[in-house]
Amino acid sequence: MKKEVTYMEGKRILILGGGIGGLATARHLRIALPPEHRIVVVDKASTLYIRALNMRLISGEMKNPREGERDLSGLESKGIEWIRGEVLEIDQKQKVVQTTAGTLRGDYIIIALGAERVPDAVGGFTQAAYNFYDAYEALKLKEALDEFDRGRIVILVCGTPFSCPAAPYEAALLIDTMFRKKAARQSVEIAIYTPEAQPMPSAGVSMGSAVCSLLAERGIEYHPLHKINKIEPDVHRLVFKGSETSFDLLAGVPPHIAPRVVQKAGLTDKTGWIPVDLATLETEYPGVFAIGDITSIRQPNPTGLFLPKAWVFAEEQSRVVARNIATQILDDGKQSTFRGRGFCYIEVGEGKAAYGSGNFYASPEPLVYLEAASERFHKERRELEQELLETLV
Repeated sequence: MKKEVTYMEGKRILILGGGIGGLATARHLRIALPPEHRIVVVDKASTLYIRALNMRLISGEMKNPREGERDLSGLESKGIEWIRGEVLEIDQKQKVVQTTAGTLRGDYIIIALGAERVPDAVGGFTQAAYNFYDAYEALKLKEALDEFDRGRIVILVCGTPFSCPAAPYEAALLIDTMFRKKAARQSVEIAIYTPEAQPMPSAGVSMGSAVCSLLAERGIEYHPLHKINKIEPDVHRLVFKGSETSFDLLAGVPPHIAPRVVQKAGLTDKTGWIPVDLATLETEYPGVFAIGDITSIRQPNPTGLFLPKAWVFAEEQSRVVARNIATQILDDGKQSTFRGRGFCYIEVGEGKAAYGSGNFYASPEPLVYLEAASERFHKERRELEQELLETLV
């Protein structure tokens, strides 16, 4: 007598966003779940590009953004469906998503749409500043730096929070190295203006002090607690509340906001981002999760700081969400918890990088330390970036 076989009806998991967090979640889910469960990634872009590679463009180590791109159509060979389309509406209660490619329904939704950059939010930014969060603007910045021989270079952070918290400091250190190599550093001033109280405040006092020391050693001016009011391109002037400064070349971090589609859906809170459970990354809506830069995660310690918007957290959160969704589907009891640990490589120029790591959930404040810069850490960062490109798509 033949044994009766019971077939499980497959679940459909919608992943909104094809960045590191979204793709890592798709990968972990595909490994964990049998093939009858459908994993669908929706993104308006056709390729994956890791924004951290912009530092390579600024330094000249990478010549073209296409070197760091991977075609998302490659997901199909991994058993992951890819739909190219913009997310227009999210009904988180019914788990229905309207896109330019049609209407999608899911059993689970994972929102990994990242942060949007809005250069126009600061008057004069698009006319005056090189937005090095854009790959092709980073290339233009490199060209401008190659032609620059003397004067004042300012790196401006327009607002917080922003993705890749180390980026403005990395940019300053790489620019410093560039002019030292040209034996022109004595003719160039480099300054950072930011509304932050210290570099990378969510990483704690120890990390902030270490980065300040790196800047001071290189003679890079650091001006915290400076919130930009406006930029006057014609006269090369930055106007802050109660002060102003001039520039000859301006590079900037534009304001960041949560994508309007999640604001419209009512998923964001007063911070402007999506609140989630600290341990599971689930929103207040069962079966709807959010990971990465789009989230509002306040560290559970007296500082009340928010978790940095960095890819390393999105990647770790993807493991937690994928594990817990797989547990619910398979009923295997293997729950996972996000514990707030992370790391970061900080490019300092001269073919070296520093390495910071620790517990961002630690109490009474984040416990994160920075290890001295070395060629080994620079090499590790390059290898990690390459591994992400090769494994995610």
